[in-house]
Amino acid sequence: MLENSLVGKNILHYKIIEQLGQGGMGVVYKAEDTKLKREVAIKFLPGLVAVNKEQRKRFTVEAQAAASLNHQNISTIYSIEETHDQIFIVMEYIEGEELKSFISSGISSGERITRLSSQGLNDIINYAVQIADGLEAAHNKGIVHRDIKSQNIMITKDGKAKIMDFGLAKIREGNQLTQMGTTIGTIAYMSPEQASGIDVDYRSDIFSFGVVLYELITGKLPFRGDYDQVIIYSILNDEPDLTILKQQNCPLQLIDIISKCLEKNQKTRYQSTAQLSSDLKMIQKILLGGIKLSFFENVKALIKSIKIRKRTVYITALSILIFAAIIPLAGGKNIFFSIFSTSGTSAENHLLILPLNIVGGDATRQAFSDGLVETLSSNLTQIERFQSSLWVVPSSEVVQNKIKSISEAHKMFGVNLVVTGSLQFMNNLLRLTLNLVDAKNLRQLNSSIIDIKSEEISSTQDKAVIQLLQMLHIEMEPQLKDIMDAGKTTVPKAYEYYVQGRGNLQRYENLENIDQAINFFELAAGSDKNYTMAYAGLGEAYWRKYEITKKPEFAEFAMTKAKKAFKLDSLLAPINVTLGMIYSGTGNHTLAIETFKRALAIEPSDAAALRGLAKAYESSGDISEAESTFKRAIKLKPDYWAGYNDLGVFYYKHSRYEDAISQFKEVIRLTPDNYKGYNNVGGIYYLLERWGEARVMFEHSLKIRESYSIYSNLGTLYYIEGRFEDAASTYNRALELNSSNYLTWGNLAAAYNAIPDKKEKAVETYKHAIEMAEGQLKINPNDSEIISNLAAYNADIGNGKKALNLLTRSLKIAPDDIQVFYRAATIYEHLGNREKALLWIGKAIENGYSKSEIEHQPELKDLVADARYKKISENYSVSKY
Repeated sequence: MLENSLVGKNILHYKIIEQLGQGGMGVVYKAEDTKLKREVAIKFLPGLVAVNKEQRKRFTVEAQAAASLNHQNISTIYSIEETHDQIFIVMEYIEGEELKSFISSGISSGERITRLSSQGLNDIINYAVQIADGLEAAHNKGIVHRDIKSQNIMITKDGKAKIMDFGLAKIREGNQLTQMGTTIGTIAYMSPEQASGIDVDYRSDIFSFGVVLYELITGKLPFRGDYDQVIIYSILNDEPDLTILKQQNCPLQLIDIISKCLEKNQKTRYQSTAQLSSDLKMIQKILLGGIKLSFFENVKALIKSIKIRKRTVYITALSILIFAAIIPLAGGKNIFFSIFSTSGTSAENHLLILPLNIVGGDATRQAFSDGLVETLSSNLTQIERFQSSLWVVPSSEVVQNKIKSISEAHKMFGVNLVVTGSLQFMNNLLRLTLNLVDAKNLRQLNSSIIDIKSEEISSTQDKAVIQLLQMLHIEMEPQLKDIMDAGKTTVPKAYEYYVQGRGNLQRYENLENIDQAINFFELAAGSDKNYTMAYAGLGEAYWRKYEITKKPEFAEFAMTKAKKAFKLDSLLAPINVTLGMIYSGTGNHTLAIETFKRALAIEPSDAAALRGLAKAYESSGDISEAESTFKRAIKLKPDYWAGYNDLGVFYYKHSRYEDAISQFKEVIRLTPDNYKGYNNVGGIYYLLERWGEARVMFEHSLKIRESYSIYSNLGTLYYIEGRFEDAASTYNRALELNSSNYLTWGNLAAAYNAIPDKKEKAVETYKHAIEMAEGQLKINPNDSEIISNLAAYNADIGNGKKALNLLTRSLKIAPDDIQVFYRAATIYEHLGNREKALLWIGKAIENGYSKSEIEHQPELKDLVADARYKKISENYSVSKY
């Protein structure tokens, strides 16, 4: 082993000055390069392993990999040298202190024990951004560090962060020099996969980076213990304590980043260092602008968990916002058919604004463009109370229904006026072009070009609305101007950020879009601390994030932001709608009803407030008031198909099928080319076992427009009729249009399973459905529907023990769910336990499950033929389905 006796000696043309450090992979010295007259650091392979060919090879690969990196935040490798029996790397000498020392000095001075100062936070994020940039550069070249820790990062005197020691780097697609089962890296900073001794990729570095960032802010490591095995256990099993971050008044956005870095599952961690870097820079922009970041507030109340009794009808979180009826097949298979709950329009002076074209096709401007259309539509909606002949299709419905052309707008919504247009960004000028078109005969009625200077961008909305009103020959009422100005900002950047936030939030089914929306709303609120609508946007965005992840902290953030907006201006309808949505979603129906009523007092024709109020009444058990509220929406806009559709869905959910049909037929009357109306009527006919009529409706709907959900509905019908080949073919067609729903894969597997020569294909398809369902379960591990479906699918492929374990888990989570009762029956029947199958099928029927559905399942024919089933069935002669 090299000793300090080397100090003062010359090796080749390097004069050893002092020893800097020693680790498992080498001894590092400060030296002078006598040829180039510069100070360098040189790292020797330890003498005990110098003779080991594998270690020498690893050391060489390290040098070659690291030498390919040229980045200001990575220590530069100059050369690799050999002399006698020694091999060493010559690298940049960095004068500064280890990040570990920076952290320790902060703790000793008490800096982190109280609060993060604004300057301290600025420094931390500055270092974090630099480290992330360096890692991104390495990852882009396929190099994984594998030993990111605070001791391996230097802070120079001029404040630059430098990543040191790529001694454990691995070429992702190169040779695996580490034997399986060995752990490389420092224990407390290891990722779960690294601690498990399995292969790692760049996401392991992201986890370790999260540990460093946590340590930077708190002065502590997230995973601790007195022994290595205790630390490893903590990394693999314990969640990091985020409350200590809150106590330090760490910005919630930064806590979110750390949490995402420290996800144990690689797939739910950041999937690229570029995205991590982008999120950090978003926070940095706020700090550099001198804007105070919002902080966590004390949590005063726990969010109530609500157990929703699941029937055969669900509201899905798909972007098309449909009511999805899940018709279970034998073995827990689910046939997916849909009853739509989106809205439409008809009659004269009914307007829809199409997405704007971006001249030059700059995709980075898309969110601004989408957000501008939404704000314009919202402003025009406020005019409806003053102009009874006008109503406007909300932009959210245009997005949800993927309307891209004038003819689609006319067919789907029955509108007679459509606004098209374009956006062009020219240096410091924004050019907005608007065209008013007769939707029926495609004749352009009017057009206008609006040029807006970049410093006046916050006036874009007002100028566009005024221009559209002139094109429609509508005067701007003075009181309307006051209404439209409420909640706005005069800060150009704040407006631009807000509009981009609205654009991203239109597609809230995607978690990444929600995160982008949150970033922009935070920037908007940071640029103008009194920007009411920015806080309302944050409230909605965090609520959408809670709906996807089911993490209570996001519901808490949503409530905090919405209340902040309400405090700034309680007389804005959108703020009350957002707050009402959160109250309703957290089970506080009394406050939800009160808040939606306040929104309607401000804006009587607000469709979102009316729907919210009706659903709050429904959730509170006041069915009569819910029905009255849906009818009130119809009375406000009698030629608007959305109201009839909402009321039809309401009747459908409460088993008033004939009433539902009459409402859906009104949808067809108002918009004869609306494919959803026919689909909805077909769905009700299906439930009434009027299958021939259902088929006619589904097929007619498909002639108007091909749709994933309608193909799925038709597959349902074919399956229940015993037409299994047709069912499989139709499900495959549905999956060609949308392959993201695990239920449809499970239904396809069920169809294959009923075809004698497709049994093997059924198993393969079930396995795919299982894989997709397990991925979805990671988002919400307590989703009893997914768990019970997984139980059924596992039973179908012979995994009986796993099926029963999953079934027990789902029954524990949802002990009153008739869907779970039904699947329990099918699982036990599949596993040959008729006694328990009959027990659970009896519970399902007793609690309202459709006997007709049970009796038309091919795989339950033996159970149905059992005399004991007939006795159970007779005890409940009226189905409450």
